[in-house]
Amino acid sequence: MAAVVLALAGCAVPDDQRAPDLSAIPRATVEEALHPIAYDRYDDIFFAARAAVTAIETSSLRLIAIDEREPGELGDTFGSLSFWLPGSVVTDAAGLTREIGPFCFRVAFSYYGAAERDGVVVTDQFDCPADAAEVTPPPDETVYPVIAENAREAVRTVLEQVAASDESPSAEDIADRIRVLLVAPESELQSLAEPDVAEHSGDIGVAIAAGGDCVLVALVDGTVADVYPPAVLLQPGELGCAGSTAIADPDSLRSPH
Repeated sequence: MAAVVLALAGCAVPDDQRAPDLSAIPRATVEEALHPIAYDRYDDIFFAARAAVTAIETSSLRLIAIDEREPGELGDTFGSLSFWLPGSVVTDAAGLTREIGPFCFRVAFSYYGAAERDGVVVTDQFDCPADAAEVTPPPDETVYPVIAENAREAVRTVLEQVAASDESPSAEDIADRIRVLLVAPESELQSLAEPDVAEHSGDIGVAIAAGGDCVLVALVDGTVADVYPPAVLLQPGELGCAGSTAIADPDSLRSPH
């Protein structure tokens, strides 16, 4: 057990008459451990649980329960995580020691992260169950789209073929040709990100996006070229990573700053 000193400061009430909040230090331990992940966004309580396990792995905190619930709206709580903290020995201002704990706290989570108030994670203390045992969240089995390792080369190959021919293939046909050339990911939990093809006045733009990465290639006036706009323009709400971005007016691809 860890040794903790509780300084029981007194003002109007003498020290020996004040009732200290013995959960203050354990509560702060939970709040501080979870603060780095408190504002992350999560798909469900199990994503939050995996993040929490990583956040507390160097502390004495243990995850003992994962409770899921169905949220009514996007910002509603979709579950909670319960944590166990071992007991400790405390020493008061008079030099008296005693054992306290263990302590258990519950923290609610939503899509927007942990419940918090004024920048502090909200912890709900409860009586630790006698059979409290550490639990492990299920592994993430979500299939994530990824950009093929040869994505840029595949797009350039197809656009160069189009440029060298007299044909005028449809956007769908171009996308199909690109897919055939893409190298499939090795992991079963990954899928190929789809090419987005745009055509305007004979110019063709292709984009492949996944995980914040973006490949842009354009065929303009018979020439194939990679396109690298400022990263800020690829964000949601801006031009985005789209085929239309690859063939946008060059002036619109300049840095806004």
